[in-house]
Formats: sequence, structure tokens, C-alpha cells
Amino acid sequence: MDGILLECKKLNDLIKQSDEYNSYIKARNALLSSKELYNRLMEFRRQYNDIQTYYDGNPYDEVFKICKENDDLLHNSVVSEYLKRETDLAELSKKMIGLVTDGLFTIKE
Repeated sequence: MDGILLECKKLNDLIKQSDEYNSYIKARNALLSSKELYNRLMEFRRQYNDIQTYYDGNPYDEVFKICKENDDLLHNSVVSEYLKRETDLAELSKKMIGLVTDGLFTIKE
């Protein structure tokens, strides 16, 4: 198993050299340079997650309401760049996990 974990560490190092990761870090640093923007985005995410987690029924109206209330935040160029780059890195991670686990749980008859 140590060999697998060593390869995972190597993969982690490769990810940190990728365009997706470096673009994410650049966008994250830009967001963090404005404490106000960062705090507003984290509060928006908290509210969004609370709606998704605790809202009874269809949360569409509540999500629409907080998105409308935070329209200026969500259309801020620094915030949108951060969200785009975060999504790109998440998509890369999702694809990698899919490749790593491909066929592991398949039952062959």
C-alpha cells in the first residue's frame, strides 16, 4: 500500500503544477486580497448550503432570492473568476477520481 500512497503524493505534486491549479491559486489570492469580497462570498455560500440542506420542499424560490440579493457579488469579476477556476479544478479532480476508481467495484462473472 505504501507504493500507492507514494504515487498519490506524486500525483498531488503534478496537480500543483497544472494550469488548473495555478489559475485557481491566482484567483483565490485575488479574492483573498479583498476581505470584504471574501467574507460576502463565504456568507452567500453558507446561506446557499443552509437552503440546500435544511429547506423543506423545493428550494428554488429561496435560492433565487439569495442569488438576486447577491447579484452584484456574483457578477463581480474577481468573484466570478474565482468561482470559474474553482469549478475547473473540481472538474479535474472529478475526472481523476473517475479514472483512478474505474473498474474497481465492477463484479465480473
